[in-house]
Amino acid sequence: MARKKYFSLEQKLAILDETKRLSLNKVAKLYQIDAKTIRAWKLILKYQGIHGLSYSYKRHHYSESKKKALVKEFNSSSESALVFAAKHGIASDRSLREWVIRYNESKATVYTPRKRDSIMPGRKTTFEERLSIIEDLIKHDVNYSWAVDKYHVSYQQVYGWYQKYRKSGNDPQSLRDRRGKAKPKAEWTELDKLRAENRLLKAEVKRNEMEVAFAKKLIEIRNREAKSSSNNKPSKNYMKSTGGQSAL
Repeated sequence: MARKKYFSLEQKLAILDETKRLSLNKVAKLYQIDAKTIRAWKLILKYQGIHGLSYSYKRHHYSESKKKALVKEFNSSSESALVFAAKHGIASDRSLREWVIRYNESKATVYTPRKRDSIMPGRKTTFEERLSIIEDLIKHDVNYSWAVDKYHVSYQQVYGWYQKYRKSGNDPQSLRDRRGKAKPKAEWTELDKLRAENRLLKAEVKRNEMEVAFAKKLIEIRNREAKSSSNNKPSKNYMKSTGGQSAL
């Protein structure tokens, strides 16, 4: 079963360091990461410090009343959900959006998402669309938010389809909407099934290839930094001439 890719503190800092030499979009493409994720890391580093990027860092635990207060503050602010979440130590901008939705529902009001929030409602989809969405989702390291933005479906829909697919033992037919007018099972030939399975298998292979490429790039960065550090060390002859003392 595929798992969401997690980056160590060292990896995150190496990627952020790359943004000093390359544009954000180029770095995102290089490492096959959503550019939004890198922006979030930058903001966390700015507002929470280096420890904020570590998974061992204990996030703030907010009570229900505090969450409501933060939602009120966010609604009256001009900041994006990404910036606001980083400033207040909230796990992610998605968590903040979920608070906003829940708070407004409890007040029996309709939440009108602002343009910057990009909260996507659900929509009807065909079996072929769901197959394509899951195929691309796997290629992009099971990044639900990316799939939501690209295909204009809800987060709940993408999450539900992927979970059904995995629980079925990776059977493409699990993506069928039994209530709709999808192609009858009798018409779903063995060739159809093999073609669908092949598409999703290729997506898994591509994801694994990206992970290998990332590992190679990380080694390259480490070697480059080690070489740079070695070049900056005083030479043995210099140390002898100064009696082993470095110049102040």
